[in-house]
Amino acid sequence: MKRHIILCAIFGLLYFAPTVKAEELEETLTQEQFAVEIVRNMNLEGALPTAALPSDCVDMLERMGISPLNGWNNKALLAQEDYLVVLTKAHGRETLLHERAMAVEKKNVEIIDRKWQESYEKTGRWVSLDDLLHDKNYFPDGALKSPYDLKYEDKNGDHKVDLHRVPVVGLIRFRELFSN
Repeated sequence: MKRHIILCAIFGLLYFAPTVKAEELEETLTQEQFAVEIVRNMNLEGALPTAALPSDCVDMLERMGISPLNGWNNKALLAQEDYLVVLTKAHGRETLLHERAMAVEKKNVEIIDRKWQESYEKTGRWVSLDDLLHDKNYFPDGALKSPYDLKYEDKNGDHKVDLHRVPVVGLIRFRELFSN
């Protein structure tokens, strides 16, 4: 569900990225190969070392703050979500990306809390959060995942998921401050 929300939110931003088109990615690409294409399309080859390797492109993009939400996994196949996230970041729209990811995060927490309460009302006892997330009666498609790949927890034992504090926000604002 979170992927669909992120994809819908970011899909509208693709008109900003005419250089790398989805049609060109019909063949299977690894994330590393995609990084090479991004560097080439942004005309950044001159900033690479002589005889640069594909991993040098990944390193350059990481230094620029351009990466999939869960970081680069060079040999992994490029997923549509990673494609959209990287293009969004490449066009300086990481604030919008973060806002959408946090909206998904909050919605996931609401759903989990509601399902946890339903479970209690049905059985008369509180199950562990881990058991709830793996219960096919409540999450038939599997446990909800955080857009930032964080683990959902209930540290204070109130049977409500604790919201994550994502330190990325400060970095995004800092970058925006110096890019204006």
